[in-house]
Amino acid sequence: MMHNNFDKLIDRRGSDSVKHDLLSRVFGTEDVLPMWVADMDFEVPDCIRNAIRERVDHPVYGYTFRPERFYEIIAGWMKRRHRWNVDPGWISFSPGVVPALILCILAYTEPGDKVLIQPPVYFPFFRVVKDHNRELVYNILVKTNGRYEMDFDELEEEFKSGVRMMLLCHPHNPAGRVWRQSELETLAGLCVKYNVMVVSDEIHSD
Repeated sequence: MMHNNFDKLIDRRGSDSVKHDLLSRVFGTEDVLPMWVADMDFEVPDCIRNAIRERVDHPVYGYTFRPERFYEIIAGWMKRRHRWNVDPGWISFSPGVVPALILCILAYTEPGDKVLIQPPVYFPFFRVVKDHNRELVYNILVKTNGRYEMDFDELEEEFKSGVRMMLLCHPHNPAGRVWRQSELETLAGLCVKYNVMVVSDEIHSD
């Protein structure tokens, strides 16, 4: 069985780390706790490093393709972790969350369409909407007893105005909320009622 040491301290400075080596450029000082980016400082498991070394040891770095096992592994993880039977044919590759959001916006909305987000939220959500000439609509989360909640009354009013797409962050970044099933069911009902497409960023779910 593979064991990871989560107590080992690793100095990443000088490795072109966005988290550690851009502090002065971004904040004007090095005296900052680098909690501004979702980047862990744990060691990469040996199995991953060994697989990369094996590929690097091959003398030719030519064009490659994603083999069938790439999609099968993802489908297998979804079944084991989430009890969801995902057909590998449903899976499309994206190099990251932000490019995936952009592709969804370009594929399923038109310039001028309304796209809703729920601030406070991952800052690229704002940019991917504005940069592609869609109208940004806010459904601001309400903080109640130290916990962020969706304002469903306001959300429905925004949906009535003709929102075409909603960017959902689940689990929510930075609020830390894992939306309850009842909340998601209410949201789904509103989306069906007003024909709003949901694009869900679930990168923190695993």
